[in-house]
Amino acid sequence: MKEGRIATMADTTIRGEGVSKIFSGSVVAVEDAHFDIRQGEFISIVGPSGCGKSTLLRMVAGLIDITSGNLTINGSVVSEPRNDVALMFQKATLLPWKNAMENVLIPTSLQGRKITDADRKQAIDLLQLTGLSGFEFAYPDQLSGGMQQRVALARLLNTGSNILLLDEPFGALDEFTRETMNMELLRIVSEVKATALFVTHNIAEAIFLADRVFVMTPRPGRLARIVDVPFGKDRTPDLAQTPEFNRIVSEVRSILGAGH
Repeated sequence: MKEGRIATMADTTIRGEGVSKIFSGSVVAVEDAHFDIRQGEFISIVGPSGCGKSTLLRMVAGLIDITSGNLTINGSVVSEPRNDVALMFQKATLLPWKNAMENVLIPTSLQGRKITDADRKQAIDLLQLTGLSGFEFAYPDQLSGGMQQRVALARLLNTGSNILLLDEPFGALDEFTRETMNMELLRIVSEVKATALFVTHNIAEAIFLADRVFVMTPRPGRLARIVDVPFGKDRTPDLAQTPEFNRIVSEVRSILGAGH
C-alpha cells in the first residue's frame, strides 16, 4: 500500500494515484504522487521552493493537466476546472475600483447573472464571517493587507465550492496578522465544512492548521511522507509551545532535510 492510502473509496473526496507532471518535455515537477483526502479534512502541503507544491494544487484545481497517473474528485476524473473547487493565491488580487462587497460578488458576476439583493446579503454575511463587519463598502486601498486577504477569502467562499485550495495565501503578511488569519481560517473551514489544501513553506503553520501534512521532496517533487497531526479542531496559538507540537515540527524538518 502506498504512503497515505488510508481512506476508503466511500469517504475519499480527492484521490491521486501515481500523479506526475512533466513540463517542457523534461522538467519533472511532480512524480508518482499517491494520496487520499477525506471530506472535511484539512491538508497542509509543505516543501522547499520548486518542489511542485503549487503544481499539485493546480492539477487538483483542473488548471493544468497531469502527465500520467489518475486524479479524481468524488470519483470523477479531473480534466478541467470544476464548480466545486476554488483556488486562492498569495496575493488578494482585488479589483481596486470595486468595494469589498463588490469584490466578493465577482464569482456571482462571472456566472453571467444579474446580482440580486439576496446575493448582496450573502456577500455581506461572508464578509462578516471573515471578520470584516463594518468594512463591506470599503475599497481595497482603504484596507490593510490582512483585511484584503479576508476579502479574498470571502470571495473564495462565495464560489460555493466545498473544496478550497489555498496557495500560500498569508505568505506576505506579518507574523501577528498571519497568526490571526490562521485562526480565522480554521474557524471558517470548520464552520462551512470544507475540504482544504493549504500550501506553505512554514512548517509550524502547516502543522498548526492541518489534520495531516504532505511533505514533499525537492524536484522532482515526490510525496515523501504524510504526517498525521493528532490534535482536535479547536486549536489556539499556545499549541505551538507544547512538546507534542514541537516533536512533529522536528519530524517534518527531519523528513525535509533527508530529501536534500
